[in-house]
Amino acid sequence: MTFWILTALVLYFIQTLLPVTFRYRGDPSSMKARDEMPEATALVRRAERALVNVGEAMILFLPLALLTRDVEGAATGAASFVIARVAHVVLYLTGVPYLRTVVWIISLVGLAMMAMELA
Repeated sequence: MTFWILTALVLYFIQTLLPVTFRYRGDPSSMKARDEMPEATALVRRAERALVNVGEAMILFLPLALLTRDVEGAATGAASFVIARVAHVVLYLTGVPYLRTVVWIISLVGLAMMAMELA
């Protein structure tokens, strides 16, 4: 379970970097105070929304992962969640609409699998 918790945290950390990385792609002004930011592109706005989305998911995942870290069956749910979240961010950034929703539902199923191990 520790592997999946750390993988989820790495995913979250990478996603925190994406909006600013996409906004300042190769722009030397990114090293300054950034009082004036370049206009957000569609990709930047998607990265920002994906970050909010994964933040909301982490609020559910981390407590469940910590509560079930010694429960053998919960690792399958955690793996499902993390793998689905990786796919979700890729689909979100590329603008794939319906498959992204299916993958999001798979991540919820992973959370439900973890929660059911508590019962």
